[in-house]
Amino acid sequence: MRRSLKLFLPLLCFLLTGCGNLFYFSKLGWHQSFITFQSVPVQEVLRDEALEDEEKKKIRIIQEVKRYGEERLGLRRTGSYTKFFEVKRPVLHIITASEKDRLHLHHWNFPIIGRATYKSFFTKEGALKEKTFLERKGYDTYLQQAAAYSTLGWLKDPIFSTMLKWDEPTLSNIILHEMAHATVYFKGETDLNEQLATFIGNQGAIHFLTEKYGPGSKEAALAIDYQGDDLLFSKWVDQAYKRLSEFYDQPISREEKVRGREEIFQSIQEKFKEMHDQFKTDCYKGFERKKMNNAALMAYRRYFHRPDRFEALYERLGRDLRKVVEFFKEMKASGDKRILKSFLE
Repeated sequence: MRRSLKLFLPLLCFLLTGCGNLFYFSKLGWHQSFITFQSVPVQEVLRDEALEDEEKKKIRIIQEVKRYGEERLGLRRTGSYTKFFEVKRPVLHIITASEKDRLHLHHWNFPIIGRATYKSFFTKEGALKEKTFLERKGYDTYLQQAAAYSTLGWLKDPIFSTMLKWDEPTLSNIILHEMAHATVYFKGETDLNEQLATFIGNQGAIHFLTEKYGPGSKEAALAIDYQGDDLLFSKWVDQAYKRLSEFYDQPISREEKVRGREEIFQSIQEKFKEMHDQFKTDCYKGFERKKMNNAALMAYRRYFHRPDRFEALYERLGRDLRKVVEFFKEMKASGDKRILKSFLE
């Protein structure tokens, strides 16, 4: 699934005193330092005759998308995507955890970014250890891999070689998604940050590809289809969440909830199968075979809860994506929790 690729990294915390887990932060820091110092300037990579023309084309597209985001959408100017890092495996492993008898995510507290409802690891071994630890404590867990992340503008995020395998709509989407994180970040609001970046990535990719190739182009059409599939998927996510919430709210024991939920998980997966022919792309292909639990559902909801809020704002602002970006910049600058709360409702 392409949406497992878009995340920001709880990074740089190891530089601060008072962290709860210095070993964890120091390992993040070591891996990030390795990436930073081993990354190669893009211009040097583009002169490399061993790199295929298609890969060089993708690098240039990333640079175009970055300029578009900065100049046309008002996204933050950073030094990201000016360097290249070769990688043969997923860049990050992400763990999400939830209680078994209610849809309540476990969270971690980090300096700088505040509360986060997932934890990032550069090694699969580290993520699996955390997964085992959480499961022993009685949590549902869900493990995802990511091929891109944002350091929220603190560092110059490189182009990872894995990015060059994506088609242009996905590539444009994810670059704009990560740029959105570096532009507007609400401390302790993981879901809002991801949902906002998802909207900017989806809509921004459509704008960019329409301008680059034309409104009737296959590239723009695919970006539109990806967005449509995300909207359809979001309806399934919210329906599944509602059904499970109603079940967990019943006055029955924890044991009865844990037993009874399995039938609901099976039912909501069957519901997804019924929707299969409505999807226009293969980005959710095989999803009905995924093992479902509370953590998995909440991990997807993190990106896809009520996109209609962003759509309504976009329409109200004259379908001007730059104005949407400015709206959230101003919300962030105001520090007014009432405005934020009103939007979240």
